[in-house]
Amino acid sequence: MWTLVGVMTLQGYLNADEYGSAASFFGGMGLTMSIWKESMGSTIAFWSTPTFVAVPRVIVTAALHETARHPGLKMIPALQKTIKGHQATWERFRVRSMDWMLVHADLVGGLLSDPDARSLWTPWQTKKGKAEAALVETKKRLCSVVLTSSCKAVALSARTLEEEIRWLTKVNEQWDRVLTLSHLASASHLENALTRGNNSYIFSPFSDALSRLHNVTDPGDERVAALHQLASNIAWSLTESGGNSWYRRLLESLLVTEIWEGCLDHIRNRERRVRDLMIIAGVQDLMNTNERILNASLLTVSAAKETKLVQDWFGEMSAYAWWLPEDMPSLVRRCAGQEAGDCTRIGPTEITALSAQIGERSKIVEDWVRRIFIGMWNAMPAVCLLFVVELIILCMPKRGYSVPMRLEEPISERKREPVVPNRLQDYIDHRLKEHRLTNARPRLLIRNL
Repeated sequence: MWTLVGVMTLQGYLNADEYGSAASFFGGMGLTMSIWKESMGSTIAFWSTPTFVAVPRVIVTAALHETARHPGLKMIPALQKTIKGHQATWERFRVRSMDWMLVHADLVGGLLSDPDARSLWTPWQTKKGKAEAALVETKKRLCSVVLTSSCKAVALSARTLEEEIRWLTKVNEQWDRVLTLSHLASASHLENALTRGNNSYIFSPFSDALSRLHNVTDPGDERVAALHQLASNIAWSLTESGGNSWYRRLLESLLVTEIWEGCLDHIRNRERRVRDLMIIAGVQDLMNTNERILNASLLTVSAAKETKLVQDWFGEMSAYAWWLPEDMPSLVRRCAGQEAGDCTRIGPTEITALSAQIGERSKIVEDWVRRIFIGMWNAMPAVCLLFVVELIILCMPKRGYSVPMRLEEPISERKREPVVPNRLQDYIDHRLKEHRLTNARPRLLIRNL
């Protein structure tokens, strides 16, 4: 029995990947019911419309086994899922950003049409035109050789006008960006241009808080709401004394626009980093290999229907990021014209189950401690049988033959027998053996003699 236990333990250890990944009774029944439901939903037109492409089981199994030989590809499905999550997040923020841009566009329209609003940006264009005209007149009075004080004053005036024109040019450039809804428009750049950088420190808390939104995922995040409140406070602080209401609204709108644009930039940066990780994981080599095998597989079929079917299969497999084996064209040629046996079509439910089973096998093979425990569990029926046999043996009553023993008289109750010489004693023993007188007494024998 102990030999049987050892053999079953060894068998379980050597085949731990199969025993450990096998589905339980209830798990197998649940998987079967899910497969039936999926199959019925894809075949009955009035029940539901199939949303997947069924792939032959042998192709799926071969692709999964080949993918297991490339450990770097295990992270690609997780990376693809992460990218889809970033894209969904970016879509939510883009919708909120576009909604806000409509409000901001209405504000810019007011700046272009309202007289009070036009007084914010039209004077800067007038000042620039006057400064350019004054510079032209000043340059006419410049001396060829600066010697006198009047010539020095004219040169200094020309340099001052040139600096003022450069400053007014920057101011008008910022207003042009605001009025044309350029993505380069910024509240801090506009304020710094108007004040020549005297209020740049006011925007530092806003920039720092915006940089901490690197992991934002929800437009309703409390940090985004706090930034909205901070934008309103900054706009009020800059226009508190004698400020134009249009300018206050413009600054707040520009800051809110920066919030949504900053969130979108953070999301794009996160997605770009994930795509870089996919390149490191070998997704480019995967795409090149699968494209080559697809072209080879298309050469094995000729009908247009089969060509479309093969393309659908490879499109479905590319979504799972499988590394396809080199013998895939032969499998495709065999399964393109039949659906029986190992070419039976399977859906996402069974594909997920097979993928999980093969992944579990890989983990079991790498973990020798788990293999030992699986081997011990495999020998558990033999151990239980051995325990039951031992228990039965211990509980059975012992059966045997007992020989009755004649009790001798105590020494104190025995009568003293006369001492007989040795020769006479030998003679008595000889007569006892001849006549088989087992109960005769020596005294009686002596008397008879």
